[in-house]
Amino acid sequence: MYQGIAVGEMSFLLAVFAVIEHLTKSELTTTSKKLLIAYLNDTSEASYADRAREAVRRYAQAVLPTLDHVREKSRTVELDELDHLVLKLEYEAARLSKAAPSRSASGKARRGGPRS
Repeated sequence: MYQGIAVGEMSFLLAVFAVIEHLTKSELTTTSKKLLIAYLNDTSEASYADRAREAVRRYAQAVLPTLDHVREKSRTVELDELDHLVLKLEYEAARLSKAAPSRSASGKARRGGPRS
């Protein structure tokens, strides 16, 4: 299932899977992981973070808090587990974007990104 996936992509995928498992309170099956990878590859979103958010929305029917929301929340209250998972997802998405941008400067999709 993970053949041909780079280390940075794997860290990103694991972060997406962790968010979903937290939201659904169950471990993802291989089939579910493949479906999430398909969602990540099929979305028209430009950034990896946005692609992950769209995949989470499609799979778990949940809207993740934004990075700005989590940052603002951290100033007033202690962050919960979901907030920490969202921060991890954002971090891995940013790392992956720096290593291999998901879109070219012209805005056209590149055929990179997570694959099954």
